Amino acid sequence: MKSFSFLCLLALFACASAVQLTPTTRIVELLKGLSKQIEEEGKKEEDLYETYVCWAKSIISQKTASNEEAASKIDSLETYLSDLKNGRVEMTSERADLEKEIEELLADLESAKAMRTQENKDFEEAKDEMNKAISALDSAIKTLDTATKDTRTACCLQSDPA
Repeated sequence: MKSFSFLCLLALFACASAVQLTPTTRIVELLKGLSKQIEEEGKKEEDLYETYVCWAKSIISQKTASNEEAASKIDSLETYLSDLKNGRVEMTSERADLEKEIEELLADLESAKAMRTQENKDFEEAKDEMNKAISALDSAIKTLDTATKDTRTACCLQSDPA
């Protein structure tokens, strides 16, 4: 915003230094400069948004794949645990080791679920923040359009030499 104000002042001084310029042409030149700057900033914002969309698609596909992997692992481990509890698998010499391993696997499952939940929460927050930023930019564009609407009309009325 400071650079925008500086550019406006710079354009105003440049217009003031020209001997043959009328107030109307000064305003027109200033508005042309502002229009060009707004278009450039809009292109930058569009590039940022496209980058965000690409990132979001990549993250969503990665998380979907890892969630499917984790769900598959959960199913196989639950089947294995069920077999151990129901006595279908009996390993008398390794029973204590397997029970420890089961506890570790359950703890790993819980930590994986917690991690997935946190990652999902972070993604949703980032998505919400980006959507709010886009809404704010849309609002700013509408405000600028409303603010400059009367200026364009006044500019056209003053340029008529009759």
